[in-house]
Amino acid sequence: MSSRVSSETSDTSDTSARSRTNRESSSLAATSQASSCSHMSPGKLSSVARFGLLLLGSLFLSSLLYSPTLGIMMWDLSFVSKHLDEWWQVAGLVAWKGLELGLAWLLKFDGRDMAFFILLTHAPTFFLLFYFYRIRPTTVITSFAIDIISMTVPFMLLRRPNAVHSLSNSSSRPVSNRSILQDRPTAIYTSVAASSTFAVLLYISFSTWLPVFLVTHFDGIPDITATHAGPAGLPTMFFSLLPAGYAARDLLFLNSAGWSPEPESSGAKPSSNSNKYLVTSLYRRTWGRLGAKTRILLLRTIALASMMVLNTIVRVWGTIEGVDIVGATGWGSIWAVAALVIGLTFGWIEAVDGV
Repeated sequence: MSSRVSSETSDTSDTSARSRTNRESSSLAATSQASSCSHMSPGKLSSVARFGLLLLGSLFLSSLLYSPTLGIMMWDLSFVSKHLDEWWQVAGLVAWKGLELGLAWLLKFDGRDMAFFILLTHAPTFFLLFYFYRIRPTTVITSFAIDIISMTVPFMLLRRPNAVHSLSNSSSRPVSNRSILQDRPTAIYTSVAASSTFAVLLYISFSTWLPVFLVTHFDGIPDITATHAGPAGLPTMFFSLLPAGYAARDLLFLNSAGWSPEPESSGAKPSSNSNKYLVTSLYRRTWGRLGAKTRILLLRTIALASMMVLNTIVRVWGTIEGVDIVGATGWGSIWAVAALVIGLTFGWIEAVDGV
């Protein structure tokens, strides 16, 4: 009898222990699931939150840097600038800055990429102000520097440098063609090639259609003597465009040549949806056939050329008195064509075996 009671008591204890263990396991599983959810939510929000900080930081830094120099620069720029009194005009400029930052964010630019991207896309505007509107060099350089700094510093704080921009510290991060990217003669040759492309296309435009175009579409433009400088003005133009050439080399060639292609997937599972299969098939036959480096170079070149035109329209047509949209588009298109030629040149270089 006592043996049976002891057995029943033991069974009851085992059942109770198992029940307690199951409850604890369920509790731990629920806690783990809740914890994982709580970790996922900030991850999903972090990108949006960081972009919000990026935009606010850029606007704040721009206002902070422009404040002490506004009185000096306004005296120069007031003679050529439109008066933006309506709220929607100011809101449009802020929205455009957000679009510039958003595009760079989606393209995974780091701080250095952003600095060179802004230098190139804003160069047509400041080149125009300096050469044709007689704006003092100090005003042009100060305004140009503020634009670059205000849009670059937030990127440097919120996104770590890409591997190609930290070659000396990136032994654990894959970088292709490391020796080529660190070779100084190659850096000089590619930068000079890009600078020469900008200079030659501008010189050809100056010597052919641009003088009449400027007079027609830039009402009241003060000075177009730069277009009549002839071959004597080409060296000065070339040296003034060396920073743009180096920026194009870094933004386009360095990032594409140094990118390590991701491993190919083993094969996609067939989809029952015919539309999805058609899209996938088109992708594989077009964009998917290109190598990783070619896709990067092509995407960045198209983005750069497009933003050169669009940014020139916004900043020249939108803020300079007497300029129509055709004039701003034509001026920006010269720089965009040069960017496309530079991209093709770098693509030809990267097509060489071993690059």
